[in-house]
Amino acid sequence: MEKKNFIMFSLCKHRLLTTAVKSKSKSVRAESNRANSFSRAFPSSKSLPLTYFSSWFCPFAHRATIALEHHHIEYEWVEALGWEKQKPTGDEEFDAKERKDWFYHHKSPALLSANPLGMIPTIQSHDKKDVVTESLVCVEFADEIGGGAYPTLLSRNPWHAARERVAAMNVNKQVTSNYYAVLVRTDLEERAAAFDKLVAGLRVFASELENEGFWGGRGTLGFVDVALFPYAWRLYVLEHYRGFNVPRSGEMGLWENYHSWLLRVSALDYVHSTLPDKNKYLKHVAKYANDQARSKVGNATRRGVSALDYDDDIDAENAHDNQ
Repeated sequence: MEKKNFIMFSLCKHRLLTTAVKSKSKSVRAESNRANSFSRAFPSSKSLPLTYFSSWFCPFAHRATIALEHHHIEYEWVEALGWEKQKPTGDEEFDAKERKDWFYHHKSPALLSANPLGMIPTIQSHDKKDVVTESLVCVEFADEIGGGAYPTLLSRNPWHAARERVAAMNVNKQVTSNYYAVLVRTDLEERAAAFDKLVAGLRVFASELENEGFWGGRGTLGFVDVALFPYAWRLYVLEHYRGFNVPRSGEMGLWENYHSWLLRVSALDYVHSTLPDKNKYLKHVAKYANDQARSKVGNATRRGVSALDYDDDIDAENAHDNQ
């Protein structure tokens, strides 16, 4: 998961430098529910795999996964996050005294070695010298190293690309942050207000859909589509746990276009293969719905700020600092 979006790739706040590792090998499709680490086969010694620290349940990382799959980039998947059930230590805020237990994220040692903040997605070079973090930065990185065999997700036109970056930033502000607010906040009025803002964000996105295409009139999947899709696909969670539904129709066909887009993206082979099992994901996200998840995103949302504005210190987990 991530903290902020970035308007320009060259101005992103990297803790470590990024190195482009070229790969033109054909991708071997994998099951979406990756419970363990796995490696993709490399047909040539000239192609060296990236190490991709991710997790099957993370919608932020899902963006990077789709981008890597879109470009058929070879990588080694490392399932880097899990959950541990523990009793409160007594140092927690957020009504910890009323809890018999909390769920803490467990991070793989390899992830913490590559990225001490323990955030996913994290992409590491084959020589382990360089990493790329932040989901939308990882999407751009995939474009950079994709080799040109497949359409770029971010427009090659710098004017269009700038507009796409701003739209993706708005997806995070309007949809992503409010997804967590609806899920985590306990006040009913706050939940309802957050869902209204989320729907408003979807409305803005859907207004840019044309016919059977993608955001902005593109004929192929694009940067803004990838920014929204992992959350749009997961909105069934809010219906299940909170009773909120995205409109199915109305507004002169806007919502019909939106749902057609959602089905269209889901049906892409390389996207469909990345979708987690819905029941499994519902079970996972219950930790947030039941106000038991101790994560940076959960903690930030619980204390009343945007999930994207978590603080590494204030919102850190006690023994398993993570988001």
